[in-house]
Formats: sequence, C-alpha cells, structure tokens
Amino acid sequence: MSKKQTAKPNNEKLKFSRALVIFGLDEHGKPRAARFVDDNELLVAKAAQALGLRIGIATKAHHFAVVGKLPVGRIHATGPAAVPQIPQDLYDAINALVGGEPGPISTTPPKHWDDLAPGHLVIAQESLSDGWFEAIVAKRHDDTLTLRWRDYPSQPEFIRPITAVALLKHD
Repeated sequence: MSKKQTAKPNNEKLKFSRALVIFGLDEHGKPRAARFVDDNELLVAKAAQALGLRIGIATKAHHFAVVGKLPVGRIHATGPAAVPQIPQDLYDAINALVGGEPGPISTTPPKHWDDLAPGHLVIAQESLSDGWFEAIVAKRHDDTLTLRWRDYPSQPEFIRPITAVALLKHD
C-alpha cells in the first residue's frame, strides 16, 4: 500500500498577468488597498464604488512589483475587511503608478500661504458649482500653484492662484 503524497505549498513568487486594484482613502483619511486577481470584474467595480474607492488595472511588470505587496481583497466581505488599511508608503507607490509622480504629501502643514511648497496639502475648488477637495501642490511659481487632486492622481494637473486655495488647519 502506498501513501498518497500531499501537495506542498508553492513558495515561488506570485505570478499573474493582470490584477484589479481597489485603493483610496477611507472616511478617516487612512489609506486602503487590495488586489483582486481572479474575481469577477463587475463585482470588484461595484465594491469600489460602494466603498468610495478608486479602481486600477495592473498589467505590467513594474505594476506587479507594487501590487504584489498588497493584501488580497475579499470581494464578499463588507467594509474594512474587503479592502484593508495599508501603509502610507505603499499607498503613495500605488498613486505614483496611477497618476505619474505626485510625490509624497508633506506631514507638516504650512502655517501661511508664503510657506506653500510642493508636497503640501491644500483645499481647492474644481469649479464654482463644485465643492472643495484636497489637492497636492506639485509646483509653485511666485503666486501661482500647479496642483494635483489628492484622491484622483490620474486627472491632469491644474493651475490656481495662491489666493484661490485654502490651507488646512494645523495644531
């Protein structure tokens, strides 16, 4: 009588050719992200919409270097269990893949408009009919700021005069 051998776990690197990624900031400003490899794309898109998060598709080797570090998402879980919190540096790496190189967000808010520099987080309007949203200063030239939407890094940069942004309250 021979014993049936059990399959040993495969310790090779993760290999996949396409992955969906849900990512964004939760209602408390904490970064969340997860990867979904073999899940139903429609369900993943609905989950992203329900959670108010963005969705991206990884297809290239340099994407997988970052995406492979993400936890596997659980499409049938609810709330934070579906897309867990991740470290800020990993979230910044995902944003860099999606929207170019916005750079890190400064942890020290400016106290005055004269202190505004690349990396600072401000509040800006998209238009008069829309509300105010978080934006990152990408460049500053005199009193003109080039901004990028914090939560929508794939959107093009835009320009606003320094007097058209609001500073965040600092403690």
